[in-house]
Amino acid sequence: MGKNIQNLLFDLGNVIIDIDFVGAHDRIKQLFKKDAKQEVIEKAYIDYECGRISTDIFINTLLSQCERKVQALDIIETWNSMLIGIPEHRLEMLRLLKKKYTIYVLSNTNELHLEWMRRHVRNVHQVESFDKEFFDKPYYSHLVGDMKPNASIFKFIIEDSFMVPALTLYMDDIQKNLDVAESLGFNTHLVIPGDEVGDYLRQQGFY
Repeated sequence: MGKNIQNLLFDLGNVIIDIDFVGAHDRIKQLFKKDAKQEVIEKAYIDYECGRISTDIFINTLLSQCERKVQALDIIETWNSMLIGIPEHRLEMLRLLKKKYTIYVLSNTNELHLEWMRRHVRNVHQVESFDKEFFDKPYYSHLVGDMKPNASIFKFIIEDSFMVPALTLYMDDIQKNLDVAESLGFNTHLVIPGDEVGDYLRQQGFY
């Protein structure tokens, strides 16, 4: 496949960065009141990841659904507990791939998580700029104002980067995101939990 591909488009969660989605959501649920309004919470999640509300409004909205003893720092720490870290070998993979391909990232994320990731690579891997070091252009949902699996976010990056889907391999750990990408002409690969995306790319001859 590698011979026909010019662009590599990565998801972040469970592809580049290890995350504990289920555990973090279980932990944050424990902060909420018994009569918390689930529709308010779910709307806050989506609005925050689409950049429709600020971090302060996101935190205050969740606090309104929490027990009175819960503070803003509890929300931030629990929310960020979703993020485990990026192993060095994945960053080295990106460095090697960037020499041959145009590298993009498309991630449903938010300001708190992006700040955490940037601190992580700076403090753990001594990399000053996560975005510039590893990607030709990153697309983060809260900055684009849209999110996967909406076809509109894929159409936006195609137009914004002049990307040709047929010459692009998109890698994600969620099948419905890949299905939308495939409908728009992207080559895709599902990253199954426990699998290393680098192993697949090496087997396919990308590096």
